[in-house]
Amino acid sequence: MTAHNPAATYRPRLVFWELTTGCNLRCIHCRASATELMSPDDLSFGECCKIIDQIAEYAPLILVLSGGEPLWRRDVFDLAQRATSKNIRVALATNGTLVDEAMAHRIYDAGIQRVSVSIDGADRATHDNFRGHEGAFDAAIRGIKALQQLGVSTQINTTVSNHNAHQLPDILKMAESIGVDAFHLFLLVPVGCGLTISEEQAVHGEQAEEILNWFYDQSLTSRMELKATCAPQY
Repeated sequence: MTAHNPAATYRPRLVFWELTTGCNLRCIHCRASATELMSPDDLSFGECCKIIDQIAEYAPLILVLSGGEPLWRRDVFDLAQRATSKNIRVALATNGTLVDEAMAHRIYDAGIQRVSVSIDGADRATHDNFRGHEGAFDAAIRGIKALQQLGVSTQINTTVSNHNAHQLPDILKMAESIGVDAFHLFLLVPVGCGLTISEEQAVHGEQAEEILNWFYDQSLTSRMELKATCAPQY
């Protein structure tokens, strides 16, 4: 009698892993309630390796390294390389502000195949206000371009709330103009810091339906991959 292998009956397509709550920004909606330093609750490198080995039992799949800001962890590239060596496709979800040319090369060398960068406004003022850091918009765009220079697939993630919902067409146009491969839309989730702004900022009812209908219509003609996440009604 052979032992039961769970991977034989269940294979997840995507695994999202919040590696740390440490972050260099102070986004007002962050589900991780990010801190300036590494959290004492963050797993050690050895513990992370054990988790990767367990995830590898279900490979092939896509592992998205997130946070906080995953680039805040010095061992993130070692973890990415361990995962890729085990037939796991690795993606990175970042705010993009730490990605310069040198960092882009490290991302490429680690075998990370796609990087999603959060852009929450069509202009500097809107994005920077939401991200709690002046200059975040310009730094994120520079990060995307540095990755594209190396041929790394790029994606823009936008969290939709009342502060930027009216800008969605312009954000989409910007994503197309800078040549990213995908544009993913997230409705504000009232967890972490998002709890404090959900009453004022979360879109509901008819407004949410109009946004998602618009997004679907755009997906029919856009050259990019368009996907709604944190929007089960979609």
